Amino acid sequence: MDRGSEVRFHYEGEPVKIEKIEVKDIQPKIPELGGTTIVLQRNAKDDRRLNSTDIGALEVEAAEQVKFSAKVFFDKIFEGLTEKERLSVDVMIVASDTTLITPGGIISPHKRAVETADRVIVGLKESMSGFSLSEQQFLNSSATQDGGVIEVSELRDLLMVRESPEFMAFLVEKYGSGMEFWDAYENDTEKETRLKMGAEGPEEIADRVNHALSLQTQIAREYHLANPSRRLIIWAVSHYDSISPFIKKHVTGTDLKKYLPVDQGAGITIEINKDGAASCDLREQKIKLN
Repeated sequence: MDRGSEVRFHYEGEPVKIEKIEVKDIQPKIPELGGTTIVLQRNAKDDRRLNSTDIGALEVEAAEQVKFSAKVFFDKIFEGLTEKERLSVDVMIVASDTTLITPGGIISPHKRAVETADRVIVGLKESMSGFSLSEQQFLNSSATQDGGVIEVSELRDLLMVRESPEFMAFLVEKYGSGMEFWDAYENDTEKETRLKMGAEGPEEIADRVNHALSLQTQIAREYHLANPSRRLIIWAVSHYDSISPFIKKHVTGTDLKKYLPVDQGAGITIEINKDGAASCDLREQKIKLN
């Protein structure tokens, strides 16, 4: 789809003061008939010990917490509807297909977002079973061969790692592979060099995630046209490096250089009504998105 023709999320107004995105910010918003709820979540905590034999794998406790939180989320959705209304809810779960590569060059086979989304699916299915809902309401069951997570490339974390190794090596050489590396990248300290080397920066990441969610919104629109009187929940799992810039630029309107931590497993909920109006509730503030 041509990006110029997209319906894209964007906030215009005074910057919204949010110090951190937490797990509680994923709020169980019941979509109206013909409406869509989008959850954007950061992957759960993974093993980053450099001497680990399974670096990049989700920590057991963190994976279990994601499943529990997802079940609570969907339980609250279904509890807020009548028995008949519950039959109108459909769910789709997507995730970044990124495999972990550390700044130090360690490669892991684990897809942290996909593995997190897998746990969300377990929580969803436990909730659906408890309310005697049909497997067909989980759209992944028919959308993928194994009924698992739909993997998407647009929600990847840092394209720089794979597509701009020259710039990444430049940053590592100058700042090391620790916090100074991340500070320099997130603050776009070496913007001139980055542009010369053609590497993606924080603003481009924010726009890329916006594009990814716009694609999901377009899918939702087409789904509602083909299936009137349904409610759709799209759960998308990505990473800190992609979620934080998106929220700053397109949801809260804050400076991209301002640090916005996103807890592991945390995220936001965006509501889109049947007329296409979008909003996001954060800390008792209702943010209207164009």
